[in-house]
Order: sequence, then structure tokens, then C-alpha cells
Amino acid sequence: MLTLMAANSSSTAPVLIAIGVAILVIIWLFIKTGIALLHHPIIGIVLILLGVLGLWNYLIIGIGVIVGGIVFLVISQFFNN
Repeated sequence: MLTLMAANSSSTAPVLIAIGVAILVIIWLFIKTGIALLHHPIIGIVLILLGVLGLWNYLIIGIGVIVGGIVFLVISQFFNN
């Protein structure tokens, strides 16, 4: 039982892949946000003044973490089989 647990916890590839995917999703969403603010600068100024842009950044990070978690689950299932 202990060797099985050690074998499952020793593989860091799923964690690294999930972190990489989460970072890529966060970067992609930041780029999309920047493009949207460039197309609509007045909306961007209003968002910055109201502080909603800060909340949007947390939403972007949350989406990245969720996507990374899903990727981690899929890849960990692949490595366990």
C-alpha cells in the first residue's frame, strides 16, 4: 500500500502540465482583456476607475485554476492507468 502511494505521489508530470495549462489560460485571458480594452478605451477607463478591473483579474486567475485542475484530473487518470 505504501509503495503504491509513493508511486502515485512521485510523478510530478500531471501537476507541472496542469500548472502550465493554467498559466497559459491566464495569459490568454489577459491578452483578450487587453485587446477588448484597446477596442473600447472608454469602457476600460471606467472599469479602471471603478476598480472592477481588479475583480476581473481575480476571475481570470480563477478560470485558469479551474482549467488547470481539470487538466490535472484528466492527466492524473491517464498516468494512473
